[in-house]
Amino acid sequence: MAKRVYTKFYALLRKNPRIDKDEMVLQFTDGRTTHLTQMTDAEYEEMVATIETATNNSAEELRRWRSSALLRIGRLGINTIDNWAGINSFVSSPKIAGKRFYDLTVVELQELVRKLEMIINKGGLHNGTEQARQDVPMTVVHIRPSEVAS
Repeated sequence: MAKRVYTKFYALLRKNPRIDKDEMVLQFTDGRTTHLTQMTDAEYEEMVATIETATNNSAEELRRWRSSALLRIGRLGINTIDNWAGINSFVSSPKIAGKRFYDLTVVELQELVRKLEMIINKGGLHNGTEQARQDVPMTVVHIRPSEVAS
């Protein structure tokens, strides 16, 4: 019998810090053990496949919510094409999310999308101040260099 290598399991565990190793092994061995070495090959393979599926699904969900948030950030007039500094500056504001964009979890991205939707529905970031500025007549004053006090 060949010795089993647990590299794949521990790599998946690092990607999913919320997963408890002992609880996971107990679940897939029907409470028989908490040790990887005491699992059957079938139990181990099923456990790894389940964790992989969950990891891929959560990564896909994260991509979907990031895309959704970026779409709304773009609607607010913030350049989202190769402008990570601008996006992070906007999102890091305590009134928006308080974190850099790529540090946001799925739940935080869902909250961000909801908040951005509210901002969009209320008229955007300036909420009418742009219109107010356009209504004020602008006066242009020309000063000749000879009129400037020396």
